[in-house]
Amino acid sequence: MEAIEVVAIIILIIAIVILVYYYLLNSPEATKKLRSYVPTTADAHMNEVLGSDDSGYELTKVDEESVEKDSNSVGKRIKVKLSDIDMSSLNTDLFSKKIDSFLDEKSDELIKDWCLATTDDLEELESKFSKTTGQVDTLEKSFDEFKKSSEEFQKVTEEKLSDLDKRIESLENK
Repeated sequence: MEAIEVVAIIILIIAIVILVYYYLLNSPEATKKLRSYVPTTADAHMNEVLGSDDSGYELTKVDEESVEKDSNSVGKRIKVKLSDIDMSSLNTDLFSKKIDSFLDEKSDELIKDWCLATTDDLEELESKFSKTTGQVDTLEKSFDEFKKSSEEFQKVTEEKLSDLDKRIESLENK
């Protein structure tokens, strides 16, 4: 893999993380649904073992008005660490499809906003490069021909000047 491909992949991963962050930040419904799947304890079934009636899947004790007021911070709305999430209960395929569809819809904007190059841009640049190198080669050949003819012209001119100098000297000596 070339360095530019690695950079492009890293940029896409960062873009996905940012999109997920803003999606969770701006959609309280998604946050509520995520809280219904995520347990509040480290072990989802610890309450069953201890015999507690608490299911461990309740929302945090924050009223909805304060959630809307504090919508600037995802960390305030989600009180669970990523390591505490039981990944087997989350549907990653559905989430991946949603991210893919979002990226498909917004890809033109992302490319434009981040000044990314597409394969079409690269092909256009390659064609311009090959055209330019061809023109540079042609100019170089023309310059070499001009240089040769210029050297020949300079020699002929020098011979004529030396001949004229000799004639002038001979006229002056007479």
